[in-house]
Amino acid sequence: MIYLYVSLIGIAAFALWVYLQDRFKKKEQLQELRNNWGKVKQEYFPFHQIEDYSKISDEKPFHELSDQTLNDIDFFELFRFIDRTTSKPGQQYLYSKLKRPSASVSELQALDRQAKFFSGNQALREEIQQNLLLLSQGAYQITALLRKKLIARPPWLKWLVLDTIIVCLLIALSPIYQVLLLVLLLPAVFNTILHYWNKQKADSFAKSFPQLSVLITIAEKLTKKELPQNKDGVHEAIAALKPFQSRLKLLSLGNDGTIRDDLSQIGSYFLDLIKAIFLIEVHTLYHLTGELETKQQHIRSLYRYVGNIDVAISVASLREGSAHTCQPEFISKSKAFSVSNIYHPLIKKCVTNSIHVHSKSVLITGSNMSGKTTFLRTLIVNSVLAQTIYTCFADEFKSPVLKQFSSIRIDDNLLEGTSYYFEEINIMASLINEASSGHQNLFISDEVFKGTNTIERIASAKAILSYLNQGDNIVFVSTHDVELSAMLASEYDLYHFTEVIENEQLHFDHRLRQGPLTTRNAIRLLELSDYPAEITSEATRISTQLSNRQ
Repeated sequence: MIYLYVSLIGIAAFALWVYLQDRFKKKEQLQELRNNWGKVKQEYFPFHQIEDYSKISDEKPFHELSDQTLNDIDFFELFRFIDRTTSKPGQQYLYSKLKRPSASVSELQALDRQAKFFSGNQALREEIQQNLLLLSQGAYQITALLRKKLIARPPWLKWLVLDTIIVCLLIALSPIYQVLLLVLLLPAVFNTILHYWNKQKADSFAKSFPQLSVLITIAEKLTKKELPQNKDGVHEAIAALKPFQSRLKLLSLGNDGTIRDDLSQIGSYFLDLIKAIFLIEVHTLYHLTGELETKQQHIRSLYRYVGNIDVAISVASLREGSAHTCQPEFISKSKAFSVSNIYHPLIKKCVTNSIHVHSKSVLITGSNMSGKTTFLRTLIVNSVLAQTIYTCFADEFKSPVLKQFSSIRIDDNLLEGTSYYFEEINIMASLINEASSGHQNLFISDEVFKGTNTIERIASAKAILSYLNQGDNIVFVSTHDVELSAMLASEYDLYHFTEVIENEQLHFDHRLRQGPLTTRNAIRLLELSDYPAEITSEATRISTQLSNRQ
């Protein structure tokens, strides 16, 4: 009897140890979530996996940022800063969202309400985040289940049902006709070989299948909470995918890393032998993949539902961080754009600027390093964020709903043998094609045709900028060509950045000022850099002659 008591005490102690370990782990997770709230993630970003959902998303967006614009705004670095998601599907969903600015103000305002809800409900938010943590690294693979064809079905698959029936009959009749046990060896050996061949196929789903099951469970838990998220189609999706969870238990997917004693190992081998003889895993794998191929819309529904909740929590965390943010105000379609104290979120101690556009576009002049390019990037980054996460880095941001296009960072393509100028031509052509497409656009350009001679550059730039400015399109462009200021005065308001030289040193305040640039310091900078006097004096003389001719 004493052995029984000792056994019961041992079982109870083990159960208590498991319980305490689980409590300790959850307490650690909770503390880490609190420590990371409002902060930038310090982790590796596998963008080759993060971008998977954006590649297979069936949503038809109002606008998708071009590769040129993604490059211009340093999209990967921007995403690293913006992303505060907890789950891998949430991270993938946010990535897709940031690439596709929305035209639905009501949808953006709904996200705003959801973010504010989670900001004001810390306990519920943290409980949800702990659930979302279960969608771990393997959850990136759920998107693989949204491919049109999950697995190729061999032509002989239909005969496996007959194979299993024959095995069952041989086993059932063997007590009467023992000789059938010898006959059974043939299909048993064949089925065992097929079973282990099939395991290689099943291993490709070793991460996606279990994580899809976790996604279903988490979605079901979340639907039982009073959240401001839209649940349309979610309950139906959960009900449709429940049979998948049940059948998944019949599959042994990969090595789970569990350490077993000898007795458990024997039991595991015996169970695997039973599965092999009756082809249980083979039938299960092809049934599950066939079933999921018909239920991909249900997977998408759960993915969007859980992803949207995670994104809303992420936005709440971003807003409660150290960076100052505001919510945008969308105005009716018009040539108007107004921002106050706007700044770039990736630049530490970034100087803020304000600008208010009415009826005209904007031409910005100024020397290198004065702040022109940074300001242009600041505008387009905040415009994108306004129409994706309803959050801007400014005191005030007012804008119509726009499609964003840019031409800032251009490189010659050595592999394709394309010169810098031809790259400029191709990129500007893509902007020109959008200018008369019927929707309102934001065009951002840092210089136009830097890769050609002065006369043709100015002539082409004037014609292109007038074309882009048609209708309600809003254009922000920087230039070193002061001649454009006079040519475009009726279409563009003039602004500039400047610098001052004090105590033989160059100073930039990075402040945007209205009006044309009136100072020229390029030759003075040559002097400060100790260029020979004969160079600077000749440059000054020629500059004066050219200015007098204008």
